[in-house]
Amino acid sequence: MRFDLIPNFSPGETIPWTRSLEMMREQTGLAEQAGFTTSWFTEHHFAHNGYMNAPPNPIQMCTHMAARFDKIRVGTCPVVLPDWHPLRVAEDVAMLDNMSLGRVDFGVAKGINERATIQFNMDADRRDNNKVMRLYLESLDIILKAWTQEAFTHQGEFYQFPVPGWKETNRFFEPLDSRYHADDGEYKAMYLHPRPYQDPHPPVWLMSNAPPAHEIAATQGQGVISMSSAPKRTLACWEPYRESLSKARGFEASLGEGVGVCVAFYVGESMEEAVNTIRPAINAYYEFLGGSRPAGEWTKHGYLDVDEEMSAEDEASDWFDFLNKRGIIVVGSIDYVIERFEERRESIGLDHLVLMQQYTGVPYSKILASWDRLFEHVVPHFGNTSIAQKRQLK
Repeated sequence: MRFDLIPNFSPGETIPWTRSLEMMREQTGLAEQAGFTTSWFTEHHFAHNGYMNAPPNPIQMCTHMAARFDKIRVGTCPVVLPDWHPLRVAEDVAMLDNMSLGRVDFGVAKGINERATIQFNMDADRRDNNKVMRLYLESLDIILKAWTQEAFTHQGEFYQFPVPGWKETNRFFEPLDSRYHADDGEYKAMYLHPRPYQDPHPPVWLMSNAPPAHEIAATQGQGVISMSSAPKRTLACWEPYRESLSKARGFEASLGEGVGVCVAFYVGESMEEAVNTIRPAINAYYEFLGGSRPAGEWTKHGYLDVDEEMSAEDEASDWFDFLNKRGIIVVGSIDYVIERFEERRESIGLDHLVLMQQYTGVPYSKILASWDRLFEHVVPHFGNTSIAQKRQLK
């Protein structure tokens, strides 16, 4: 099984960012020692109340971490593409890929409707979801063209490259290269530098829980990381992914290959300690999420499995019991956490975990203790090499 992490960044606390960076470096260093594959960094903005105290720039965070560690990969989880200029993303990630000698995983997403989106790009207003999806897909297409084509052009709904009408006046480009300039000097195609270090480019990961996104990603050789959900919901994404991946490759892919799950976890010194420590944080966080989505998609009904009905027991339970019962979060003793991960490996082919502990009000010492128990007891039970990595080693 492949193990990755998203380091804790102390959500809900307004602390000096020098301290946040120190904590994330510490967790990434421990994960490297434990043989984890990738340390992922998220993107959130304008956290005036400290609640989503995450890095605003995942590429910058990855650069910071890649410079300090020699083995672990770094990943964007995600770059919210509609809020960025695609050529800047292509340049910055390619530069990072060279700086890290190919230790970059490139995660992207459309992003959710929140206060930040429209501040960067008027076309990125998530209240028009269909428009933003088109912008997201076009931005990713531009980035991949820029990485893989010597002389690339693009004409789409939102961007045209090169922008027409520019004629070269810099004499250092003479004689003009016909691949990039017309006879009259007009700039007609572009070259991105540096080229990515990895061939043909860093692995691309879509962050999505939608079956169509999984199917499309597989046909293009991209991975998908989804947020943890009930087993049948996960399989509804993974089975189309495996079918499409098998067709694209010409041989049978394994269930769980090329896909990962992001899971909130905690390994306690006992079941009682784990539940007592994490229950308040989970209840507070999911109450916050449910209230932030007026359509109700993040209420308990949104987390039921396929064809599952809400029971009276579920209605009466708090968020913690509701989610832990379904394995959407995994919180408990060492043996309990192993059992839950093993169940998912056997039932749905779970092969890639992205683990996080973003809990408001939980002391950092407890977060570290949970990581230590995971590294010492849970990871050795599974090993830390995935199906895809085993194929690469052959």
